Amino acid sequence: MFETSLFAPDDTWVLWTFLVVWATLSIYWEQRYKWAARLSGPVVALLGGLVAANLGLIPLVSPVYDTVWDFIVPLCIPLLLLKADLRKIWRETGRMMGLYHISALGTVAGAFIAAVSIGFLIDYLPEICGIMTASYIGGAMNFLASVKFFNAPESTTNALIVADNLVMVVHIMAMLALPGVVWAVKAFGMLPDEELYLNDGVDGEDATSYWRPKPISLVDIGRNLALAFLIVTVATKISGAVMGTELPETLRNFLGNKYLLFTAITVAFVWFFPGFSARLEGTEEMGTFAIYLFFVLIGIPASIKAIITEAPFLLVLCTIMVAANVAVTFGVVKLLGFKLPEMILCSIANTAGPMNAAGIAISRKWSKLVLPGFLVGIWGYVIGTYTGVITGEIIRAIF
Repeated sequence: MFETSLFAPDDTWVLWTFLVVWATLSIYWEQRYKWAARLSGPVVALLGGLVAANLGLIPLVSPVYDTVWDFIVPLCIPLLLLKADLRKIWRETGRMMGLYHISALGTVAGAFIAAVSIGFLIDYLPEICGIMTASYIGGAMNFLASVKFFNAPESTTNALIVADNLVMVVHIMAMLALPGVVWAVKAFGMLPDEELYLNDGVDGEDATSYWRPKPISLVDIGRNLALAFLIVTVATKISGAVMGTELPETLRNFLGNKYLLFTAITVAFVWFFPGFSARLEGTEEMGTFAIYLFFVLIGIPASIKAIITEAPFLLVLCTIMVAANVAVTFGVVKLLGFKLPEMILCSIANTAGPMNAAGIAISRKWSKLVLPGFLVGIWGYVIGTYTGVITGEIIRAIF
């Protein structure tokens, strides 16, 4: 990593331009080019931040990045969850919901396996296991929420980001390749064409058609932002009130964590006002663009050299957790009659989040699995942080 950068930390407009332009290019390339679709847009976004920082083009720290962390990221959580109608998720995901939970148990098991096998080599073990459990059940949103909950050191978090994403790139590429591997198809089986494709597979959905233009009015934009700001404000006020009580520290941290409250309040709002939430247009697009800014941002402090030389066991820990997820998903559920596409999407929805699950379904033209894969990933957003916090605290108590 360079000691100085081409642009200074206070070059506000330059840094905002880089974040927004690279996020936009990542989305465009994923929809336009096969190589980007195979990597996935989030990975392209992260690699852009990583390369720009490691080449010394942009600084490692800046008030601009703090603004994204402190304001953009909190707003993206309700925006992404305003379509998370639990009734719809449970109704439309079918048997993939059950498989998703089995796969999630693999992630939790992986955290305990890593803690037992290499935990003595890793500082801040409970925090790291909790953060990665949240991330490998939900996604980037849960990663950042659990980082805030556990208050892990920045140096540890930065190294963990690199380890996580190195493992994720390999995992995503492997899952993309599996349907073309003869032995995998023979061993696990494929779903019938009518359960995978629309129009007999001739006009399979791609990323461009999945994110097709929608009628979004000025009122929609204002309403979406107003709701997101309102939810974040209410959650922040409740958090401050709870943290000021004399409840036991663990309970206070759990009930008063504003990132957990963002999720709880949004899901409750959608549950009680499903009709209103269903009429909202553009929440997924606005939330997704906001999370792409975060994807660019988390690549910036990442040094591949640092993870290899200073914290290689974080890479091993992430590998163990993903391997456990894959082993449980592909091993146990084969006995229950699930097929290869379902296994792939549930594993990816756990470890890489809903956008990557939908992206793989789109790239393979599994049109009928795009929505179920996306919805189980959204459910992961709902439960991921809570599961990560509980897992981390149990590991803290044991180890």
